[in-house]
Formats: sequence, structure tokens, C-alpha cells
Amino acid sequence: MITGACASTAGSKDSAIFAEIMDQTIENFKRNEIQIGEVLADAGYSSGTSLQYCEDHNLDAWIPNFGQYKPEREGFIFNKKENRYECIQEGGNKAFLPFKRTLTDSKGYEKKSYRSSEKDCGQCPLRESCCGKVTKFKKLEDSIHKPLYDKMHEKLTQNKAYHRRLVKRRSSTVEPVLGTLINFFNLKRINSRGMSKANKHVLMSSLSYNLKKYLRFTVKKSSVLAQVIYLKQGKNYASTKSLLHSLKREFLSKPNFTLIYFSKNKPRLKSA
Repeated sequence: MITGACASTAGSKDSAIFAEIMDQTIENFKRNEIQIGEVLADAGYSSGTSLQYCEDHNLDAWIPNFGQYKPEREGFIFNKKENRYECIQEGGNKAFLPFKRTLTDSKGYEKKSYRSSEKDCGQCPLRESCCGKVTKFKKLEDSIHKPLYDKMHEKLTQNKAYHRRLVKRRSSTVEPVLGTLINFFNLKRINSRGMSKANKHVLMSSLSYNLKKYLRFTVKKSSVLAQVIYLKQGKNYASTKSLLHSLKREFLSKPNFTLIYFSKNKPRLKSA
């Protein structure tokens, strides 16, 4: 069943609507007195805001980090107490990269900048391979939500087998629903103008899918022959093979039962 749905622009990332979908899901679950156990999503929903949302709402999330995430910096270690990176490369000057400032990159992400001094890296024998031919200092940038990414990375690494099962469950559950909506519920293309009308289109498709799903679970009256037959021996046979043998014995045991079979010349009658 679809518990939350909304429309977004084609250029936006999935993580931009994570909070909105989760708000809808939590609200729908509360109305039906259902609690959320785990939240599964692909790497497209990975972002600092999404992980922070899960932390604020105490949600057990399993969201792989995006491809640009780096758990470690090659040749450097991070000193949490001093809030700086330290060079550990062999043959280097063992420079320190203290925190300098928080900046916003061209894509709108907030990052922390760590930068060494020219005195430490200017005369380093590894400067060209580490900093470049012209630059005389080393600079590293991390997301302001890196602690959340590190926590998720550690969680997924320590539970690889369980996470692998969750990924298979998510794929087998979610992907067929998306394919059904796109191919059979008119979500290949939305021709309406405006985000509000696009949301109506998505919600109506989701509602139609849920109604069709609900109709399949309505209780139907079973026929007499489909019920379990009680025999004289006092045993109930529920399997198909047992039902067929039971029906055969019941019908053949009746008096005045006539069996009609055909030969080459004419039909013949045989009384049971």
C-alpha cells in the first residue's frame, strides 16, 4: 500500500521530498494506530537533512550514503578533540589542517573547510603530489552533517548481511509499485501545470492503486465444493489430491449411480 506520495520537479533530488513523504506516512500511521519500525530508502534519499530528520523523529533508518561520501581521507586522520586534520604521510612534514570556516559551495551544500599553512606545506617534499604544482597549502572540505554520514556508514558496515536482506526486500516491494504506477496508472508523464495540480495527479494515481489493492482483499463466499469434506473416518483432508479422492468415493458409494461410457458401436450403461 502507498502511504505517502507527492510530486517534485524533474531537476530536484529525491532527498528534497523525504521529509514531506515521511510526514504523510507518520500522520497516516498515527490515524490507524500503526508504529514505524524501520525506514528503508535508496542512496537517492541520502542527505544531511534526511538523516537529521530521522534523528529528530527517532526513526531506525537504513539509507546508504551517496557516492561522494568518503569515510576517511587518505594520508590524513581527523582529531576530534582539536577539530583538525593531521598529516600522517611518510616523508611529509606532518602538517596540521585546523578548522577555518563554514562555506556554501556552488550546489548549495554547507561544508566545513580545513586548511594548512604555507609554512608547513610549502617546503614539503610531497607538495606536488598532495597539493599540486602551484598551491602551497592543503585544503579539505567536509559536509556539516559528516557525523551523521559516519554514523550511518558504521551502521551499514557492521550489519552487512542484514542490510543486504533489507535492500532485497525494498527492491521487491517498491520497484514493482513504481512500474505499475508508471505503466498502468498514467504516471509516465504529467501534463498538468503547477505543482498543486501535479500533486493531485500523483495522489489520484496512488489512490487508484490502493483501491485496486483493497478490492483484492475483500472476503468472498466460498463454494460448497471448495470446502473441506468430512468423511466417515473422521478425518479432514485439505489438500487437492485428498479432495479429489474423497469426492470420487462419495459419489461412487451412492446407490443407483449410473456410469455411461461409449464404445465403437453404441453407448452402454453400467450400474454402480
